[in-house]
Amino acid sequence: MNVVMEDIPYNLHTMADIVGMENFLQICKMYGGSCVYIPVYSKMIMGDRNRRIIKEYNGKNLDRLRVRYDLSKEQVKYVLRKEGVIG
Repeated sequence: MNVVMEDIPYNLHTMADIVGMENFLQICKMYGGSCVYIPVYSKMIMGDRNRRIIKEYNGKNLDRLRVRYDLSKEQVKYVLRKEGVIG
């Protein structure tokens, strides 16, 4: 199949560039005609960030974690509380 960029609607050129033409065509095959929600990047990486916070927490380094992950002290505590690391 010889689909070229000119065959793709202009507003989807960036997506085709990012994923490549073959993957773009697979996405069209699977999801063509439907509405697909793509979450914001920060939400997609939140789980990894939270796991790193939990792994790095030593009971004394809330401020260091707050600065490293650009969060408030309460946000770091929330992550730790949610996972049962602190009470």
